[in-house]
Amino acid sequence: MLVDPGVDLHDVTSDNVKLLILARDKYNVKLVPISIQHRAGADPTWADSFTKLLAFNQTRYGRVLSIDSDTTLLNHMDELFSLPPTPVAMPRAYWLYPDQEILSSQVMLVQPSQVEFSRITSKIDNAGRNDYDMEIVNQLYKDSAMILPHRPYDLLTAEFGNDSHQWYLGSDQESWDPVAIYNEAKLVHFSDWPLPKPWLESPAHLVQEREPKCVKVNGVENCAARDIWQGIYQDFRERRKRVCDTTPPDAPENASSRRRSRRR
Repeated sequence: MLVDPGVDLHDVTSDNVKLLILARDKYNVKLVPISIQHRAGADPTWADSFTKLLAFNQTRYGRVLSIDSDTTLLNHMDELFSLPPTPVAMPRAYWLYPDQEILSSQVMLVQPSQVEFSRITSKIDNAGRNDYDMEIVNQLYKDSAMILPHRPYDLLTAEFGNDSHQWYLGSDQESWDPVAIYNEAKLVHFSDWPLPKPWLESPAHLVQEREPKCVKVNGVENCAARDIWQGIYQDFRERRKRVCDTTPPDAPENASSRRRSRRR
């Protein structure tokens, strides 16, 4: 299911419409028109973030797994739909621990209902200038939500460059193994501020600043964390280009690309 802001699907000149039709027809995505929930707050970055809370209103479904758009799935998470009934299940925002012991809204297993949606809308109507989706769900569910293990369901890309990993690992005794962590993870969230999200161009100097550094292991340079981090971004861009390219096969730009490839 993909929520969209009720665009006119007959406007076939729009790239956004082409992508929505592609998702519907090729990938069997259910398009659900909604109204963007915009609120002016202290940070315009999150002005539309309340929109994700409309998942609580999708009562045609018994359960909805809400996933942020700035994530990439490494494996299916179908097993979550077999969890015991609960209004919402969320992982802890482990990267904020121990200073802020709150839940993350990047991944939410929601049991839609009019009762819960009414509670959500009431909180939104009374939200402060610094309150966004994460604050709303924590005000309502911090002490009652079912906890999803952030490992493997909510791994931040920034984790690969951190000096300490005890809050992700859940222990200060376990050794950090970036390859094992990547292989067990099911979802990765792109979070390397101030690096832009992967669908935007990133200055080379900023990438070099934010990418994980190689480390010495038993006297040998180990760049596994850096290589995995780079691979996550590269894989996203390649898949996005492959899936979201709406240019007809015989369009001039595609033909010229093929000619350039043959000349290499």
